[in-house]
Amino acid sequence: MPHILRMRYLLRVSLLWVLILMWGSFNEAQATHIRAGDITAKRDTTPNPNPRRFFFTMVMYTDQASSADDPVVYINTGTGDVIEVPRLSVTDIGNDTDKEVFKWEYTYPSDGTYTVSWNGINRNPGILNMAAPSDQRSFFISTTININALRGFNSTPVLTVAPIDLAAVGRKYVHNPGAYDPDGDSLAFKLSVPKYIGPNGVIAPVPGYSLPDRTFNCTTSDAQGNAFLTLDLQDGQLVWDAPCRKGEYNVAFIVEEWRVSPNGGAVKLGEVVRDMQILVKETPNKPPVLEPKDTCIVAGTVLEGVVRATDPDGDLIDLTVAGSGIVPPATFEVTRRVAGETTGLLTWNTSCEDVRERPYQVVFRAEDVRPPGETRLADLQPWNIKVVGPPPQNLAAEGASRNVTLTWDPYICQNASKIRIYRREGPSGFEPDVCQTGIPASTGYVLVGEVDAGEATFFDDNNGAGLKAGMEYCYMIYATFPSPGRGESLASNEACVEIDRDVPYLTNVTVDETDATNGQITVRWTQPEAERLTPPFEYRLLRKQGMEPGEGYDVVYTSRNLRDTTFVDEGLNTLEEAYRYRLEFYQAPRAGAGPTELRDSTEASSVRLDVEAAANDEKAINLSWTYDVPWDNSVFKHRIYRLVDGEYTLIDSVQVSGSTGSYTDTGAFGDAGLQRGQEYCYYVETVGTYDIEGLPEPLFNRSQVMCSTLPKVVCAPELSIDQLDCEAFANSPRRPPYSNVLTWVPQITGDCTDQIDFYTVYFKDTADGEFTKLATTTETTFTHGDLRSYAGCYVVTATDTAGRESPVSNEVCKDNCISFMLPNIITPNGDGLNDVFRPDQKTAFVKSMNFKVFNRWGNLVYEKRALDGGGDDVYINWPGVDKDGNRLPDGTYYYEAEVEFYSIDPAKVRSTYKGWVEVLR
Repeated sequence: MPHILRMRYLLRVSLLWVLILMWGSFNEAQATHIRAGDITAKRDTTPNPNPRRFFFTMVMYTDQASSADDPVVYINTGTGDVIEVPRLSVTDIGNDTDKEVFKWEYTYPSDGTYTVSWNGINRNPGILNMAAPSDQRSFFISTTININALRGFNSTPVLTVAPIDLAAVGRKYVHNPGAYDPDGDSLAFKLSVPKYIGPNGVIAPVPGYSLPDRTFNCTTSDAQGNAFLTLDLQDGQLVWDAPCRKGEYNVAFIVEEWRVSPNGGAVKLGEVVRDMQILVKETPNKPPVLEPKDTCIVAGTVLEGVVRATDPDGDLIDLTVAGSGIVPPATFEVTRRVAGETTGLLTWNTSCEDVRERPYQVVFRAEDVRPPGETRLADLQPWNIKVVGPPPQNLAAEGASRNVTLTWDPYICQNASKIRIYRREGPSGFEPDVCQTGIPASTGYVLVGEVDAGEATFFDDNNGAGLKAGMEYCYMIYATFPSPGRGESLASNEACVEIDRDVPYLTNVTVDETDATNGQITVRWTQPEAERLTPPFEYRLLRKQGMEPGEGYDVVYTSRNLRDTTFVDEGLNTLEEAYRYRLEFYQAPRAGAGPTELRDSTEASSVRLDVEAAANDEKAINLSWTYDVPWDNSVFKHRIYRLVDGEYTLIDSVQVSGSTGSYTDTGAFGDAGLQRGQEYCYYVETVGTYDIEGLPEPLFNRSQVMCSTLPKVVCAPELSIDQLDCEAFANSPRRPPYSNVLTWVPQITGDCTDQIDFYTVYFKDTADGEFTKLATTTETTFTHGDLRSYAGCYVVTATDTAGRESPVSNEVCKDNCISFMLPNIITPNGDGLNDVFRPDQKTAFVKSMNFKVFNRWGNLVYEKRALDGGGDDVYINWPGVDKDGNRLPDGTYYYEAEVEFYSIDPAKVRSTYKGWVEVLR
């Protein structure tokens, strides 16, 4: 293979570690000269391609001022192999920078994910956003590929723009890698921390790294805020606004490659890392300014776009295409170049093969021309160009009995994959602009089918259910393109057609009477236009219980008179049930025959109302209603009726959508409002339309009557607790167990219910704790006994016979009397007086104790830990002995007592007492 020294070291892990350590000696002469680098991979494009064979290119940008040289590099293939690759070329690309190119090929043994990497020794010294010494950190770059034979061939993104432009103090700096994917996959950009290989051979972030904008306290170029550095997720535009200190900085970013699967999911195929320096100079020069522009173009047309750059200093400008995946075949030429301004023309003759979802990107570079020795500055801006498919042409719709046939011209783009068909009732007037592909949901269109792009017809009968007669149906279509590029076309023209009106329309299923046995519903329909049909005709009205479609219909009415368009259905249980009706219209299949041919059927349900009192304390009743009807009930407001003074009165009206409605009655109608304990009855009248000229409008349909009682609320009791008299307790201290006595007064008047079933007591032992359930009782008093202390807080709730629990009562708390005094002398001689060191008799409610005694030299001579309730003595009772129980000599000793008390007050829970005590015998 040309340009490659095939020295493939088939290394095991141990040998790879040795080579990693050897990289320092391999590259020692290369130190302090690397400005940037990246690795990209191209799939096999030979006549018999292998999906596991790749052609790699590593580009290294180096400082010409360094004497370092890179005749060869050592590449880790990601499989355990390390190969030696000789340099292919060195090119001067300006700004004292050389572009060094290395190329090699590699065939992977199996599918999988592999990371190809190179480790260069070392970075430049004095990099300002890395911990010193930066020249002791290696320069590590990598690219990751994901090989999957089922997915096919794939190349990594290509970075077409060299990272060599200089930055200026106080000026905005920009860079764009000009990344494009030759396979049309989607790209995503994100900042990363530069990597190196540490002394232990592990790949790690460079120590002490910070983003350049966070290294120093700087402001933006217009002094309007703090400096910032951003990387655009979609187009890779890196902006630093603005550096304020000259020197060298480093940034790294990742270009991720994603492919969208046919089911709409996305898989990450790999990534390319670029690590680059930004050299900031002190200069009065201002960079040129490009005018970025994005555009869309229809495939098959020619793009002619003008690019303009200006220079605030009036300098001449060199305007070029810095990077692109479309130049060539697209062309760019400078059309005007004068002091302070340069313009150019981008020309691209697009084709159907260029259609894709992701825009193409052309990165333009404008660099000012300065006298020799002065710093030249540049601006880079991406121009995103989206290529969309042309719209399908000459869509036409022809209606028949309950179906429509669509036709259109064969689609011009042979590489399209599908034609998607959308339908709505009535025209939308939607006309897409040049960037708006597909058909947005806001138009009201819904997808009804799709065909292969090579087809030019579609039959729509609503999946066998038939379209509604008398309706005007409109259609639009567009083309989609396959992965990986995907992409869509503009929408076609809108084609509309009206279905015949020779069928009846159901207009009413309204409840006249609400009763469990004698309920009544009136059903109405329109008389069809039957001039073109074959008599005799027959209506058959069928009914089923419930609202849902399906089986279970029974015939309840038949008629051969076209003028019979009303049926009153009696003896129903409209109180508890909804009903659904199907109207079937028959004609004779031929002259002289009976009406046996089903011409049309349509279904509609009654309106079912549910009424329920609000679940919270609000004085309100919630109404909700449902229906399933062929007409539109969302155009007009629905009407709410309530029984007021013996008559049903309209109290409000509401707008609804879909097949449901809801309303909350808060008693706003009338002065008194809703009253607890009172029953309220309602019905709802829906108001609908077919929106078809010649049909009746509006269509009024009533629900059944439904009632609900606004219940009284369960009110919280008023709670009290027996309080502790600390003075009395001090005079007559007691020892546990203790008890707290709670009493409460139920609230059972007014809006409060008196149907109380039981009470629940809740307890917490600290003020900032959480209440937990303690007990339930039917009494209005409760004794909480067998306590180690009085400390605690309580609330009580009431629960009524319907299982509703009230809010919690007022909170009551009780705390302990905290007292702690220690003596200054003990006489442990066995006479029963002052024999032990302990707090006075008023002390109680000690939860734990940590007691220490020190002699006059500061040595610990005694220690005791005790926990209340664990059989320990928490009241010290030290008899003047050491840790082994031996008597201590008489004298002065120093103590420290860490005491934890039972208390609801966090400030009182822990205290430390220090002092001295004299031991005399």
